[in-house]
Amino acid sequence: MVENTPGSFPLLKIEDYHFTFPSYPGLKGRTLFKGLDLQLSRGEFLIILGKPESGKTTLGRCLCAVYPGLTQATVQGRILIDGEDISKRSACDWIDRVSLIFQDPDEQIVTSRTDDEAAFALESLGVEPHVITERMNQSFIDFGVSWNKERNPLSLSGGEKKRLLLSCMKMQDTDLWILDEPMDELDQQGQEFLLKTLSHMASCEQKGVLLFASKYHKSFASSSAEIAILHEGGLQQYQGDSESLQILFDQGLVPGESSSPESSGKKGQSIIHISGLKYQYPDNSEFSLEIDEFSLNAGETAVLAGPNGCGKSTLARLLCGLIPPQEGTILLEGEPAGKERLNRSCGYLFQNPDYQLFLPTVSDELELGLKHSGLTRKERLALVDEALELFQLPGRNAPPSLMSFGVRKRLQGAIYYLLEKRLYILDEADSGLSYRDYETIIRQLKKKDCALIIITHNQEISSIEGDHLYQMAGGRILEQRDLHREYTL
Repeated sequence: MVENTPGSFPLLKIEDYHFTFPSYPGLKGRTLFKGLDLQLSRGEFLIILGKPESGKTTLGRCLCAVYPGLTQATVQGRILIDGEDISKRSACDWIDRVSLIFQDPDEQIVTSRTDDEAAFALESLGVEPHVITERMNQSFIDFGVSWNKERNPLSLSGGEKKRLLLSCMKMQDTDLWILDEPMDELDQQGQEFLLKTLSHMASCEQKGVLLFASKYHKSFASSSAEIAILHEGGLQQYQGDSESLQILFDQGLVPGESSSPESSGKKGQSIIHISGLKYQYPDNSEFSLEIDEFSLNAGETAVLAGPNGCGKSTLARLLCGLIPPQEGTILLEGEPAGKERLNRSCGYLFQNPDYQLFLPTVSDELELGLKHSGLTRKERLALVDEALELFQLPGRNAPPSLMSFGVRKRLQGAIYYLLEKRLYILDEADSGLSYRDYETIIRQLKKKDCALIIITHNQEISSIEGDHLYQMAGGRILEQRDLHREYTL
């Protein structure tokens, strides 16, 4: 049942909305919306699909008055909440009406304790402490926030951070829920529960729900949500017909039908072998990693799967030398390897690209690893230009800090494409990327004489050429299965 109270206005109405970013040094201005219209009533759940850079994050921030803000963007049209123009008040004045989960949790988390983070918004609104505690306890149960409430959110996995922010949103209890790429980094159980919860919040509690995604998930079809495609500056209703499917395919929002990414064809030499590996974080006694045996040869691809917080990223950090094992051995090409050698030999694409990008321009980032390669400046720039084209990056002088999350992820892939590493680890590298963008990164890395580890929750990336699947839970590898050139979970 759809309701339009109070005042008989739609909960959200966007009228003929235009939005153009100005040009910045190294980055040309872009028009994202060209007469965009949308109406969302209480009780409605809408999924908006769009490729990276189509404007999903920008739209979400416009809907809660964070944008245009200080962006100096040119804006025309209106956004109305219950008939009131959102531009008439500042973003902080909408906190009790509209809530937004950012694509990147680290942009949103501001405290050093899980319970403080959950309580922050309600404390700002002056809600009574006992009410905050009641809401917190219930929302933590609902979204599987089972760790110690005193734990620092920065120590959580990407999926656990998403669960925490979902709990915060439910506690806030606003009329309009906006979720930017919430499916990414959640495990399969978390994704299914999220869609059921959002459907319930819309149909039973009369919330208006908007979910943005860069990939079409099969689970969308079984949810109660309507689907629209952000395409050429406007919204087009997804009908499931040939025209809609063609748009999804053209934007890379569904897996391609092409053959598996090419590999170098060179297999056999042992790249990494670990035995008796143990690690426990000093501030988290509830978790420990224990891996009896794991090995991978040149030309092979291993897929690590498992629920949020099971130890996939911890294992990756051990293999890269970012943290030292407390017990066990790591052999690299048959020889014991410590921190320095693992650092030199392993390329690790973090879940969050901002952990790795820190230089002023794209060219600076791409050249950094080539400076001691013995190549001339001209040769280095030729490689930079090759990477710009392969990974569809905006230009040498573009500032990464102003690029979208998805473009920064592609820049990560381009950086490691230019480096000669023996082992590459992609930790939830599909987050914020279309299927096509992700497949491009995989395809280019697989051409090298290396081993590849893919950490993912996505069951629908069928075109990845995996050789072995390792199922993890509770810091252990429970199952190892040969994939025989196909990727199915």
